[in-house]
Amino acid sequence: MSWITNKANPFLTYAVVLFFVFDGLALGMNIWLTQRIQVQTIELNLAGRQRMLSQKMVKEFLYAPPGAANKAQLSQFTQTVNLFDRTLSAFRIGGSTIDTNNQLVTLETFHKRAYYDIVEQAWSIWVPLRQSTLRYIDSPTPALFVELNQAFSQNNNQILNLMNDLALAIEQQARYETGQIRILQTAALILGMLNFIAAFFLYRLRLRTLEKERSLVDALLNDMPAAMVFTAEDGSIRQANPRFTELLGIDIDTVKQHKFGEYIEPHPDYENYHQLSSLAFNRAVIKAEQTQVQQDGVRLCVWRLEDASKDIAERSQLSSLAYKDSLTGLDNRLAFDDHFNQQNQLASQEHLFAIMFLDLNNFKSINDNFGHNKGDAILKEVGYRLQSFVSDDCHIARFGGDEFLILQQHLSTEEKAVATAQTIIDVLKEPFYIGAETLNIQASIGIVTFRGRHASLAQLVSAADKAMYEAKSSNGHVSITMLQLS
Repeated sequence: MSWITNKANPFLTYAVVLFFVFDGLALGMNIWLTQRIQVQTIELNLAGRQRMLSQKMVKEFLYAPPGAANKAQLSQFTQTVNLFDRTLSAFRIGGSTIDTNNQLVTLETFHKRAYYDIVEQAWSIWVPLRQSTLRYIDSPTPALFVELNQAFSQNNNQILNLMNDLALAIEQQARYETGQIRILQTAALILGMLNFIAAFFLYRLRLRTLEKERSLVDALLNDMPAAMVFTAEDGSIRQANPRFTELLGIDIDTVKQHKFGEYIEPHPDYENYHQLSSLAFNRAVIKAEQTQVQQDGVRLCVWRLEDASKDIAERSQLSSLAYKDSLTGLDNRLAFDDHFNQQNQLASQEHLFAIMFLDLNNFKSINDNFGHNKGDAILKEVGYRLQSFVSDDCHIARFGGDEFLILQQHLSTEEKAVATAQTIIDVLKEPFYIGAETLNIQASIGIVTFRGRHASLAQLVSAADKAMYEAKSSNGHVSITMLQLS
């Protein structure tokens, strides 16, 4: 489902297209005008040079009379005649000639120009004059000199005037074309500006609509009690509400520097739960739900995250209460059973274990003489002292009343269990200061040892209990009796 309408406004689309059309039109006219000015400049320069060449021919002809003319003078005269003829022919029918920079240029015919008749008039005068000129160049005789001199006198001024008219006509045509192009450019510019203004206002209108829609979406996201995150298929974060940044404890700019999967990871202890990674500032247990949405053909993942830390903590607390003895703070019998079963499953035949059954010898008399409150205080202190022995290899639980169970694992020898039991008895022999009273208690411990797995915990506890009673009956209050089960 798409929350934001992305349907394009057709008028805005037309305005954008027209903007590029007008822009391209203006650019095209500028390019065409530049090229046209270059061509007209060349034509205008060549027309001006034709005037000069018409005068230069007469001058060079007069410097090359019969008998006095040398090859260099005739060659110069010939070059001038050929250049004038080649250029006039290019004006008339198109072709190549040499420009004023001695570069070869190609001209289009003036046939469709308004001033083509000027070129034709000049050509009609020049053709017979050219024939006379070429005959004189081939054979510079006095008779041909007189004939050509008369021809130049009769026709040169006409050619000169026609070349002047041609240059003026080319210049006027260039000005006219430039003016027309400027008008078109101005019109295109005005239309482009009007179109730009229309596109701008349409864009602003479209932008306001999108902003309203986005504001609505943002308001919905921001008001959601859960953290919401939108991610792309590659896991990059596209959008997130403030609840997500609050959950992580970092700002949105920093959040977007990493992919979503880098912020959460499966929780090692709770199935179907996640935890925040080390990239997050906060620590929390997360419950995550994922859905897929389609946005303009792009698949997005929507994540809904809830902080389940409180629920997990309450659940853990309830679980802890179920496995803890409320008076001593030690594990209870249920916890002891679970721990034994776990260790028993992992045990091999080489592993040596010991189960101790501890009983407070004179606790009943203290309880009867000083009251249950004093008795409970004694049990709390006993639990506190026994806590110091709890480790990965020593598990202690309250069995009930004034009785306690101790599981030792990974023992190297049975003497290690005996030494631990003796240390516990010595610790419990220290006086107990309960209110104004100083009380002393003694303990008896029975130990049963075994290797590898054992099928019945009850049998082991019963054997340890029997060993404890034998210790009481045979050696008094401070005694240890060993029974070994195979």
